[in-house]
Amino acid sequence: MIANKEILKTIVALEATDIHDAFKKNGLDFWPAIRIRLAFGLIEKQYKYRKKKWTFKSGLMALWDSVVLFSLKPQKVDILFITHDNYKVFHGGQEYDRVLEGLKIDCDENMETFAELNLATNKVIYSGNHGHSFSINGLLFILKIKVYLLTRLVNNSGVFEKVMEYINHHFQKAFPDHFIESISIRQHLIYIENLIKFFNRLLYLLGVKRVYQATYYDPMGLSINAAASQLGLTTYCVQHGGQSKNNPAFGQWSNMPLDGYDMLPSVFLCWDEGSGDAIKKWAQVTKKHSVKVIGYKWAELWRDGYIQCERYEQIHKLSERKLNVLYSMQPSIDGVPELIKTMVERFSERVNWWFRIHPRQLGTEVELDLEYEYKGYDNVLISEATENPLPALMVKMDLHLTCFSSCVYEAMMFNVPSIFIDDRGRQYFEDIISLEKAKLCVTNDELEKAIYERINDRIESSS
Repeated sequence: MIANKEILKTIVALEATDIHDAFKKNGLDFWPAIRIRLAFGLIEKQYKYRKKKWTFKSGLMALWDSVVLFSLKPQKVDILFITHDNYKVFHGGQEYDRVLEGLKIDCDENMETFAELNLATNKVIYSGNHGHSFSINGLLFILKIKVYLLTRLVNNSGVFEKVMEYINHHFQKAFPDHFIESISIRQHLIYIENLIKFFNRLLYLLGVKRVYQATYYDPMGLSINAAASQLGLTTYCVQHGGQSKNNPAFGQWSNMPLDGYDMLPSVFLCWDEGSGDAIKKWAQVTKKHSVKVIGYKWAELWRDGYIQCERYEQIHKLSERKLNVLYSMQPSIDGVPELIKTMVERFSERVNWWFRIHPRQLGTEVELDLEYEYKGYDNVLISEATENPLPALMVKMDLHLTCFSSCVYEAMMFNVPSIFIDDRGRQYFEDIISLEKAKLCVTNDELEKAIYERINDRIESSS
C-alpha cells in the first residue's frame, strides 16, 4: 500500500518546478485540480467502496428534476452549506450534520438564512422553509454530456500533452502502475472549467454571502471555491477528518502564489491548533488563505448535553461487565487487519469488540465479509457500532483502536485512550502521539500488553 507521504514527496518535487504554469488559463490556475487528481487518483485505487452509477433512466429523471431551476428564480439566502450524506446523522427523529451542525446553530442564533447543497443527491434544500428544495442533477447531467463532447470533438492538444507526458514520466518512476491518459486529465479540467461557470451563476442567483464546505477537494468543491472567488465571496472549509502535513489536500503546498489559489478555500476552520499547523505553514505566505481554530462542535454538542442519546440504555447494557474496545475502520484498509483478528481471538472472553464500518464501506463486500466472518461471535458488535452516533459510543468505550482514522479526535474529547495499529498513524498524527494523547502499537505483543494494561486500569477503577 502506498503511503501519502511517498505520494506527496513526488508531487512536491513537481510543484517545486514551474510545471503548474502550464495549467493557467484565462487568469485561473488549474494546478490545484491537477495536484489533487494525481494524489487522490493513487489513494482511491486502494479504496473498496460502492460508487453511484448513472443510468439512462436516472439521467431522464435528473433532467425533469431541474425544470424548477429553469422556471423559477431561486430564493435568496445568506449562506450556502456544501455537505454530503456521509456527514449526516439521524438521531431522535432529527437530522444532524456532524461537520456543519455547529455553524448551522450559529446561523439560527444570528437570524441568518441558509440553504444546503447535498453532493450525494445534488439537491439544494432551504432551511426552515417546509423542505422547499430544487435539484441541479439535470443541469449537471447536461454539463457532463457537453464536457464529453468538448473533450473529444474540440482540438485541445499541443503543449498540454507534453506537460502530461512529463508528469507521467516522473510519477511512473515512483509508482510504476500509475498512468493517467492526457485525455482523462483534459476532460477533468474542462469539466471543472464548466462547473465554475455553472456555480458562478448559481451562487449569484442564490445571493449568498459566504460558503461553507465539509470538503473542498473534489471537482465540485474546487469549482465552487473558484466561482465564489470570482464573485468576491469568502469560502470556508470546515474540518471533517485528519489534516496532517501528509494529507495532499492540506499539507506541503509549495511554490504558492502570493495571491493564493482561487480553487482553495479562503479560510480553513480547524478543530485544534495541531490540525491547522500543516495549513498555516503554507497559508501564511499568501494574502488569500488563513486558518481559524473553532473546536470540534459535533463532539462538543454531545459532551455538553445539547444532544441526548436515546440509545444510551441499549449501549450501556451491551457494554456491561467487559472491556469495550472500538475499532474504527477505514476505506483504504481492506477489512479487518490481522493484528485486530489476533486480538479478538486472544481476548474473546474479557473484551467486547465494536467494529465501526466507514460510511464508504457500507453495502460493499467489506461489510458483507465482516458480518459473515464474525456471525457467531457474541462479543463482536458491528451494526451497533456502525449505526449509533460515534459520540454516543465513546461514552461507554474503554479503548479506541484504529489504523489512522480521525476518530481519534472524538476519543480525545471523551477521554478515551487511542492506539494506532498502523505506522501511518505516526505519519498523520505525529503531534498527538508526541503529546502522549495516543500511542502506536504495531505488533501483537505491543497491542496485547496495552489491552491488558487497560483491563487492569478498569479493574482498579471499579474496586
